[in-house]
Amino acid sequence: MAKKIIRSQAREKSLPEKLPEPVRQGERPPLPGGQGLTGKSEPVLRLASTLALIICYLAIREAGPTMAGSFSRSFSMGSVAYLFKETIHKNPATGATSRQTNPSRTAQTTTISLRQQDDIYEREEIKVAVIDSGLGGLSIMAEAAHRLERTKFYRSANLVFFNALFSREKGYNALPTREARLEMFDKVLASVEQKVHPDLILIACNTLSTLFASTRFGRHAKIPVLDIVQPGVNLIREKLEKNPQAVALIMATPITISEDTHRQALLNLGFPPDRIFAQACPELEVFIEKNPEGEETGLLLSGYLEEGLQKLPKPWPPVIISLNCTHYEYSLPLWEKAARESGLASFSIVSPNSSLLDLWLKPGLGPRFEQTAVKAAVFSRVEIEEETRENIARYLRKLSPEVAEALLAYVLDPALF
Repeated sequence: MAKKIIRSQAREKSLPEKLPEPVRQGERPPLPGGQGLTGKSEPVLRLASTLALIICYLAIREAGPTMAGSFSRSFSMGSVAYLFKETIHKNPATGATSRQTNPSRTAQTTTISLRQQDDIYEREEIKVAVIDSGLGGLSIMAEAAHRLERTKFYRSANLVFFNALFSREKGYNALPTREARLEMFDKVLASVEQKVHPDLILIACNTLSTLFASTRFGRHAKIPVLDIVQPGVNLIREKLEKNPQAVALIMATPITISEDTHRQALLNLGFPPDRIFAQACPELEVFIEKNPEGEETGLLLSGYLEEGLQKLPKPWPPVIISLNCTHYEYSLPLWEKAARESGLASFSIVSPNSSLLDLWLKPGLGPRFEQTAVKAAVFSRVEIEEETRENIARYLRKLSPEVAEALLAYVLDPALF
């Protein structure tokens, strides 16, 4: 099929090697002599603090969502649990509870120190880098801009979208080995740190999120990083627990499926293998970027869904269709249409895009300023066709005109990473 190529009018411009160091609010100098407020040594104080946090977590867990909601300045209580590398699991089949050490892959998602939490919530200005291997993560950045303007929690917020795609001809799924993917993603992360110098990084990409913990940057990150894997796992878990008859069908890119992170996390939570299925959707994100509501996109999407449904037992039980690629939400009407036409008697569709933001911009955050000035910028190493930009911008404009305009006027930098 002949492809019409429209030359981009993007400005070619390079980011400086290093942007100015942001002024960090709420920095606390160490107390003299290594003594805590109680006059005890720091190790004792740390132990006491750890025990207090564990007690608070268990108390809030028992009290339920009402009490937990009052902790509007902290990350989700799941994040606090991950700080201690241990989680209390309830087996959905038997109801029994057990303590389980979190694998590093899962723990990495929310391993943010208490000092970093304080820094994020006490500062008046914040710069956030949003990373994706394509344009799916722009929907998350647009929602972040919308929430920031509504909550008025920061005086100003600078949102920088960093397209991690390295070639127009191929993406991470086409790289020959896992080591090659990790090396490429490490280059991206190093460049984000050096050129953007963000206060927080959001990995708005399931493919890159499954790789993050294995990167050099991920093992030694000094910047707080949140990725989208655990929010996706939590959504599926909640749905499976609500309906014991239901099964989950994870729709994602080939890398996300081959990494098997979501399915393994659900198995570790006690769900049996016959309730969790997965379907890879090669190149679907490419078609979605070109036209999220196009006929070709709909046909390809429907074909992958049908292929996934063939793996399920007959007659089909209630199906939870989990969209574990940030691009897929652009085509939500097509997913709903395909599911209806497939003959499914009962289904639900879930997407973790908004849930990633809940780890940072919690619903309980209240206003501290009269307004939040939001700036948005989009940087890409590869050219983004005008038609693609227009198609995605129409979706983004519903949430954030600023992010839509940033995409239309994106900065093309061949030396971005």
